[in-house]
Amino acid sequence: MGNIAEIMKDEVVKMTSAFTEPQELLLEISPSLQTSSWQESQMYATPSSRWRAYINQICLHGFLNWVKAEYVPEASIWYSSPGIPAFWEFVNGTAILLNQKRVVLIPSEAIDDSELEVPQEWVDIPSWAADYYLAVQVTPDGEWVRIWSYITHQKLKSLADYDQVDRTYCIDARHLIKDLNAFWITYQFCGTEEMKGAIAPLPELSSVEAENLVQRLGDSSVTFPRLAVPFTTWGVLLENEQWRQRLYQERLRYLQQTAPTQFSQVQVNLSRWLEQIYDASWQAIETFFEPNSSSLAFNFRTSSGLSAAAIKRAKLIDLGIEIEAQKVILLIALIPEANQQVSIRVQLHPASNQPYLPANIKLVLLSDRGEILQQVQARVQDIYVQLKLFDGEVGECFSIQIDLNNYQITENFII
Repeated sequence: MGNIAEIMKDEVVKMTSAFTEPQELLLEISPSLQTSSWQESQMYATPSSRWRAYINQICLHGFLNWVKAEYVPEASIWYSSPGIPAFWEFVNGTAILLNQKRVVLIPSEAIDDSELEVPQEWVDIPSWAADYYLAVQVTPDGEWVRIWSYITHQKLKSLADYDQVDRTYCIDARHLIKDLNAFWITYQFCGTEEMKGAIAPLPELSSVEAENLVQRLGDSSVTFPRLAVPFTTWGVLLENEQWRQRLYQERLRYLQQTAPTQFSQVQVNLSRWLEQIYDASWQAIETFFEPNSSSLAFNFRTSSGLSAAAIKRAKLIDLGIEIEAQKVILLIALIPEANQQVSIRVQLHPASNQPYLPANIKLVLLSDRGEILQQVQARVQDIYVQLKLFDGEVGECFSIQIDLNNYQITENFII
């Protein structure tokens, strides 16, 4: 979330803050926010949760920036940043604090605005329930966010139909207030009025019960964990930030184990390398090669176009027992440039017990959307392969993929 926060400080969201009709609010989302939101969403475990995170990101930052500029300078995100990955893994919606009132944005891509569907978590978890719920329509390209109506918690509880199948409160559009000017008048002049209906307390859950639930629901075979146990049990588990984070991490671990050819969700933060902070798996190149080794053909020296300021690390990659436990070494050189730009060199070498790379092994550079930007393939008796030097800027994401006989290992990076 830090990258988006920085972008918001400098570039902000391009906004058309005019009310249309004048009841609705239409916000134009800048390309920079779309890009950074997509990059941030890649930390989630499944395609559906990644997309859910993406549309919530653009809604959150688009609305938050607008409301701080126009109405409530003190407006803030309800929850802390470390909790966000676990949060959007399971539930659609995002909460914002307008001083003492909580507003939940419920984004949807549906063209039909005949109703609003609010996940039960936002209504029946006592610490999550909001004062107001805003209906948000997101265009398929993510360029526009339309906030078209609202309703209070009290009205939602009393008028909505509860769908037991997907655990949502469905409210017909005729019960929604479509004039957002009325929302601000209510917010400003009825600040002390109670907007929430009655909420039943949730039962207690022991640490042992919670841990058992984390293990059970963390299995990737449980497609919809929020529907797999009674809501009262699920609500208690989700409300606790520590248990929520544990469940998120467990699902991520299961998915990485069961789908090794897919992208790893763990990103290597290259900006931390500039501060000499490294992940444990990324070692100094001397760990794998003798300082004067001729086998390190490129050797990451200035003769290859790298300045003395280049930061160089290496990682041992095990390609798996399917191909006789073949191991290779991935080398990355990071060269700081001006204006938060960096240049990056990537090489692939055989491990020390092998003179050559496996024939036909591929080294591939992928964009944050999985598009192939570069690739190179080893020939017989190649002692290394490398990608062309490429540039990036702080906040940008990319992936390096190693492919041998359709067995793929992918390393994700954020600058």
